[in-house]
Amino acid sequence: MATSQAPHLSPQSSGLAPLRACVGILKHLEIICQKVSALGMLFFLLMVLITTLDVGLRYFFSRPLSGTLELTEFFMVIVFFTSVAYAQWTGGHIVMDVVTAKLSEKAQTLLSVVTTFWSVATVGVCLAAMVRYASTCELYSPTLNLPVAPFVWFASAGCLLLLLTLVHDFFAAMLKAHDNYGSGAMLLALVAAFATTAAFLWFAMNRMRGVSSVALGVWGCAFMFFLFFSGMPVAYALMASAAVFIANMRGTMAAWNMLGQFWYNTVASYDWSPLMFFLLMGYVCFEGQFGQDLYRAARSWMGHWRGGLATGSVCACTAFGAVVGDSLAGSVAMSAIALPEMRKSHYDDALAIGCLACSGTIGSLIPPSTTFILYGVLAEQSIGELFIAGVIPGLLCMFCFIGVIVVWARINPAAAPASPRVSRVEAFSSLRSALPIMAIFILVIGGIYGGIFTATEGGGVGVFGMLALAYALRRMTRKKLSSALNDAGKFTAMCFALLAGANLLGNFMTLSRIPMVLANAIAALDIAPMLVMVAIIIVLCFLGCFIPAIPLVLICVPIFVPIAKVFGWNLVWFGVISTLVKNMAGITPPFGINLFVMKGIADVPIGLMYKASLPYVVGLFVCVGLIVAFPQLSLWLPSMMH
Repeated sequence: MATSQAPHLSPQSSGLAPLRACVGILKHLEIICQKVSALGMLFFLLMVLITTLDVGLRYFFSRPLSGTLELTEFFMVIVFFTSVAYAQWTGGHIVMDVVTAKLSEKAQTLLSVVTTFWSVATVGVCLAAMVRYASTCELYSPTLNLPVAPFVWFASAGCLLLLLTLVHDFFAAMLKAHDNYGSGAMLLALVAAFATTAAFLWFAMNRMRGVSSVALGVWGCAFMFFLFFSGMPVAYALMASAAVFIANMRGTMAAWNMLGQFWYNTVASYDWSPLMFFLLMGYVCFEGQFGQDLYRAARSWMGHWRGGLATGSVCACTAFGAVVGDSLAGSVAMSAIALPEMRKSHYDDALAIGCLACSGTIGSLIPPSTTFILYGVLAEQSIGELFIAGVIPGLLCMFCFIGVIVVWARINPAAAPASPRVSRVEAFSSLRSALPIMAIFILVIGGIYGGIFTATEGGGVGVFGMLALAYALRRMTRKKLSSALNDAGKFTAMCFALLAGANLLGNFMTLSRIPMVLANAIAALDIAPMLVMVAIIIVLCFLGCFIPAIPLVLICVPIFVPIAKVFGWNLVWFGVISTLVKNMAGITPPFGINLFVMKGIADVPIGLMYKASLPYVVGLFVCVGLIVAFPQLSLWLPSMMH
């Protein structure tokens, strides 16, 4: 997978002076967008402070702050719409380059002209609809009685910055095509861009008579994947495909009204605020170098075993995942620390790299988990219950990976030699250094489990506690905090752009009736429920090879949850299984995203990454099988909450 980024211009290019001047002028927007994003991050910190203060006042003095929920929603709007344009400048929006990466450089350059124009058209239509909504919005917040319209106007301004950024990218792509391949190639790309966009608009405005909603739904999904694989950023592709087919099914005015509200309403949703909080918590943890403490403790206690450094890395990734809640963050953080140590100890690269690439996926199971937040909102399940439900499966996954290492080391002892045993004093010292970060985990999960605060509030409290700990240990500087906020803002912008597109796509899927028809069709089949579960797992594994984790969850949950309801499956249990399979997709050849990230970090051939991951994929399959066969492994702890 890749991220969208502005095309590079050749310094020797000539001609098209007005277009070059426009690109030069628009280029100045980058620093403006950077400063606007930095300003928005101050509101991010204010969200953390208000949430923590509200929890403290309510718990200790029974005097909660009034209007905290509304302020959080308004601040979420500010955080996202100040960062979305800067995320485009820095290549923060996901692009699926599975197909385009195999094209020639010329084909990629010309195709980028087309796809960037599609993005400009999509965001331009969204902006126009949002401006119309802002001019007619008469809503007020229920508690503080604040008007909503000014915040919609603010969102429109952020959308305008994004549009101008995309216009810059489009002009830059045109110039690159002209300078590298001539004016004829550039004109061909422009004709293709305008012709295809005109065809999309014509289809949107001309209802297909005699075609069922289900058939249109299938066509819409095919169109969405066409946009994905053409290289259009996933967020914009979701918006474009949903908008075109909603307009065809319900008319342009209905689509226009929906476009005006969907992006703002998605971002200004308190249900999604844990995602923002836990993302920031993870980046603060990374900048505070708390992962090093966890790895040092794991290495001190396990390094003297054969395969002990790899086992310690798995345990450290699990503990780190208990704080950051993301599959890639654990792999990246631990790789920088553990991989040099394992190579220094003459570990086989396949064993070492495979364990780091795959162990990061445990972060999606051990709470807090961004995947569980997404699933919980989409499936209307308690995020707190999902968090608790992931504890035992996460530990089980950890033991499955450790089992792979033990078997590997037994078959080939030279692949994982033992390290010298450290002194008892050093071992206990390393444990003490890891205790503060684990205290944050206990604070957040214990507070949620004990009913002191909600999962949303737990995210805010966790960020506050993490910052306080980092400053107390003198591990946080202004530069590091700025870096954490910058990365959190960029990733938040990417996530919420995807959420907005998926929200619109969800409306389209509902109108198409595909989930309901599919659920009823499967229910009518005379097959065992477990065969249906196996089929769902296979489909998720296959799609996960091509689709990044977040879009995979957003697209598949609305389709498969109705099927789960038909069979009466517990949706918390189903959420754990879906998350496990999503993790598997991230490490499964040929397109697992974790494999590509680790390939870049470890600087090894992709063939070695495939070899390294397969034993751990087997271990993950064992874990999935156990959770499917024994649902209480994921449901026992949530049942204790009641």
